[in-house]
Amino acid sequence: MTDDLVIHARDLRKVYRLYSGPGYRFLDMFGMLGNRAGAFTEHAALDGVSLDIKRGEKVAFIGRNGAGKSTLLKLVTKVIEPTSGTLDVSGKVHALLQIGTGFHPDFTGRENVYAYLAQLGVTGKEADRQCRDIVEFAELEEYIGQPVKTYSTGMAVRLMFSTATAITPELLVLDEVLGVGDAYFAQKSYARMRQLTDDAGTTLLLVTHDIYSAVKLCDRLIWIDKGRVLMDGPGPEVIKAYEDSIRQQEESRLRLRKQRRLDTESSPDRPRHAILEIQSAGNRPPNSPIFFSRVALQTPDHEELWPLGANAFDQSLPAHLEGEGTAWGETTKHDGRTTRALLNYGSPFHKVSGVFPITDPPPGSQRIEIDYRADEPFEAVVRLFVGEKVIDLGRIDGHSGGWQTWAATLDQQSEAAAPSQINTTGIHGTGAISITDIGTFNTSGDETHFFEHGGAFELRMAYRINQPDLRERPQVLLAFHRDGLQDVCRIISRDLLFDATVARTGEVRVRIGDLRLGAATYTVTVMVAREGYYDQEQTRYFSLNPGVYACHSRALEINVTSPSAIASGTIVVADADWSMRS
Repeated sequence: MTDDLVIHARDLRKVYRLYSGPGYRFLDMFGMLGNRAGAFTEHAALDGVSLDIKRGEKVAFIGRNGAGKSTLLKLVTKVIEPTSGTLDVSGKVHALLQIGTGFHPDFTGRENVYAYLAQLGVTGKEADRQCRDIVEFAELEEYIGQPVKTYSTGMAVRLMFSTATAITPELLVLDEVLGVGDAYFAQKSYARMRQLTDDAGTTLLLVTHDIYSAVKLCDRLIWIDKGRVLMDGPGPEVIKAYEDSIRQQEESRLRLRKQRRLDTESSPDRPRHAILEIQSAGNRPPNSPIFFSRVALQTPDHEELWPLGANAFDQSLPAHLEGEGTAWGETTKHDGRTTRALLNYGSPFHKVSGVFPITDPPPGSQRIEIDYRADEPFEAVVRLFVGEKVIDLGRIDGHSGGWQTWAATLDQQSEAAAPSQINTTGIHGTGAISITDIGTFNTSGDETHFFEHGGAFELRMAYRINQPDLRERPQVLLAFHRDGLQDVCRIISRDLLFDATVARTGEVRVRIGDLRLGAATYTVTVMVAREGYYDQEQTRYFSLNPGVYACHSRALEINVTSPSAIASGTIVVADADWSMRS
């Protein structure tokens, strides 16, 4: 482990035993359980994590509940020991892993502070000085002599955070403590941690569910899912992938609900069911609808077909289509064939799926065949879900033109680690309107990414209307994110008429004659949403909201410079009407 590393982890695993009864836990405590069948199952909270964290880095760990984030921090702080793998941690560690850690509710705030400092070896006059600073930062002068059990949750958090950060550690570990308390104290907390990391060189490890707050403070985000590192990189890049993961989580929820229903219908004399999904690559809407005339599961003595007619969604049929969370079109005729299409508009989930009854035949005897046609080339991925097993059947590199057949044999394919790959494109939406190109231009009409504060800025957005009957005034939004993170400025239009009967393609131009953004680097998001979208509260996240037609999140980067000091160190320099009376 080199001197610049604070944490060095390789193949780190932490496995917990989940006991089927309390008696088994008791026996295991004394080494008397052994490997008794049915007594316990094992759950890997961390499963092969490898990472290096350098001195002075600010790192946020994000992910869903149960992903393994807190387990990793407990290993770093030596609260628990790893099951296997290596973990080297150097430096003095301070941790606030849980609200209330080390504080006794019956003691006063002052008594708890002195007790905390004493266990760190701080006593006497230095403890008195530290206590004064802690109380002042927490702004609890009136209550510091009262028992902590009389404090509100916010007051207790303020005191605990102030105490934990009073001593300058080499490694500061915080687990879900910033989301509690008011906005004012949250800003003070951010400033305190920036001071520790920037001035004192403290390394920060932060666990939080609030990804947008995390990137205000941390340069590096590590996304953990199911005990593994799913992504490790700069904040803006991880944000784009995480935003798309919200949609993937909804896909997974709908799929699991379907699988549970199928499992309840299974019986010894009835076959199991599998869910087949055909999804446009990257969940981007295809350039044209993809028509299917035959989707079959073949065995040596039988061929099971998806129904594509009027009864296609009849769940009483052994093989049927799934409507929820898909982009199926209506039944149509093509070249005398009954077809249904994966539409390129109408749903934030750019996929189709259906159910097949499935058995366990000898290897090599099951095969998926798909007959399709499309007016434009496309890419799609095909996956089969059988219980908890995910089989990646490969990609369809679809060509335009007549009918073609794609096939894959089940036993030749590999089991996938996850149902969806990480998507960092930042592209979302139903596809009713697609954004085909985005560019930024200066006063002379030259494409550029460099602009001067107070100068002109123009963005051009080429679009295509995919929904044939669309005629409305959707809301077109530009959002500017400072350093790719903080959303600092939005510009919206509600007056542009998109009419598919007049023109299916076109260009939107937005010109800012006097760019008032402060000198910095910004990313630009472009969104087209249904009419009235921003005029009412939205309860669904934008990446799976059917009201979002097209969104290119953080699609491009621009730099704003200024010869004047007035635009430095600020976000926006605003205009105003000034007057003077004497």
